[in-house]
Amino acid sequence: MKTIESINLIWRRPGCRGGRATLIGRGLHVKFIVRDYLDTDHYPSPETIAQRYVATLPQVYAALAYYYENKSEIDAELAADDTFNKLLETQGPDAAIESLPPPIDLDEPVIESLRLISRDTDRHLGSPCIDGTSVRVADVVLSWRYRDVVPKLIAEKYDLTLGQVFGALAYYHERPTEIDAEIEYERYLEGRREAGLVTA
Repeated sequence: MKTIESINLIWRRPGCRGGRATLIGRGLHVKFIVRDYLDTDHYPSPETIAQRYVATLPQVYAALAYYYENKSEIDAELAADDTFNKLLETQGPDAAIESLPPPIDLDEPVIESLRLISRDTDRHLGSPCIDGTSVRVADVVLSWRYRDVVPKLIAEKYDLTLGQVFGALAYYHERPTEIDAEIEYERYLEGRREAGLVTA
């Protein structure tokens, strides 16, 4: 039996930031986190970005997962900001304000659930996996944390999207105890196998 493990850290609210995607509980645009992450002059880490915006690591990773799952939307927001800033410098505030896209019309808040992780009792004993694949969240975490593999290379290794990789890392940072226990138990079994105490 399969169940979806939604990551519910992004939403839109009427009258808040033009109805665009923000962090739940912070009102912080997803695009701000993305702009910092894509800053090739400084390459700030997710930890640095979290500190800068007083956000949690799950929120930062969820924002990056949202970006790679909705790239054209956030790229358009970033481009609109660039246009605004350029016009503000060259033509003044009136021209800059005129360039802003209209707000998104919302009647009520909308949770932007990232449905990227699932559990299946028939696969990996119900361990959380990237939905639609046999890649466990623990596999992504092992590559990222213990082997210092960057998300792009993890995506290539497991044939995943960057949205899926960041979704797995957001999921992990929301539930580190569970995934860490899974990893430690596997290390324990591996140690027993190497010592000849376990044959299977």
